[in-house]
Amino acid sequence: MKLENTLLETLLKKQKYKKSFSEIVENFEEKLANFDPINNCIEIEKYFSVGNVPTSIRKRLLADNVFKSEDIYTYETKGGKNKTDVKGIYIFIHENTPIYIGISRRLIYRTLQHLRGNSHNTSSLAYNIGLIKYEISQGEKYIGKRKEFDFNHNVTPAKDFLFKQKIAFLPIENSEELYLFEIFCAMKLGCWLNKFETH
Repeated sequence: MKLENTLLETLLKKQKYKKSFSEIVENFEEKLANFDPINNCIEIEKYFSVGNVPTSIRKRLLADNVFKSEDIYTYETKGGKNKTDVKGIYIFIHENTPIYIGISRRLIYRTLQHLRGNSHNTSSLAYNIGLIKYEISQGEKYIGKRKEFDFNHNVTPAKDFLFKQKIAFLPIENSEELYLFEIFCAMKLGCWLNKFETH
């Protein structure tokens, strides 16, 4: 009985947040204006081309003031290794148009996944672009299993396309702010590739 009571007490605890919802979102318009992703983006190919590893990418991004030293944090992998990265939001940009917004606690690693991943989970943006390509070319939506989609034919060209684009990064440490700002930016910038549907 004591275990059940302790469990119930634990389940009924109220979550405590550093900031209220209103405090988090009140400056989003100004935050996006200051972020200015169109004028503060970088060429993906310049930093993330094949052969560049996360360590060298991070050093170059720091050297070019894309990130500041205080944006970098260290985390431990499942294998017990210490690695460094940045937590925040990223926006893929084609010419002057944002096309996709994502968030990650490992921006450098996540960007590399989009560009070099070999599955629909890792290269999710390229996979979705591949689905669009399939629908346009075939005149119908792909209805098969995700893992059976012709990755090399449909997704690899999409990854090549992404390599030629630009990307903007904004470090955000607070998790609640990060999630809310992603939705705000997606809606404000009209990024229809961002889906917030449940599965």
